[in-house]
Amino acid sequence: MNLFTIENAGADLKATNYWDSEHASAGFCFLSANAGTWRLLVPEAAEHLLVEMRTGKRATIEPSIQAAGCVDVVFEDGSASPFSIAIDKRQMDRAALPGRCRLAVWTQRGKVLDLACRVR
Repeated sequence: MNLFTIENAGADLKATNYWDSEHASAGFCFLSANAGTWRLLVPEAAEHLLVEMRTGKRATIEPSIQAAGCVDVVFEDGSASPFSIAIDKRQMDRAALPGRCRLAVWTQRGKVLDLACRVR
């Protein structure tokens, strides 16, 4: 996997070379954390998923029930089957430790969603 550079401004994403990567072109999301916030980077090729993500009232990051070696980012909407996306642990810049945090969803144009989050 290529190394991505990420410039932080506290919990916000200041700059990254991820958007121009082969992984972004292929539609792979990336999870990056800083200052108590997980940032889900959603490339243009996966922006169609934003409609479902926006249904979430809060988020959970937990061991995946969809794929081994992944975590599920679950957009809790109060239903029995909320939208979730499986993220391979190689698509994360650090391990997810249990606790409360924020989840911010970012596209190349900026932050599009910010939710309370719990990591299990």
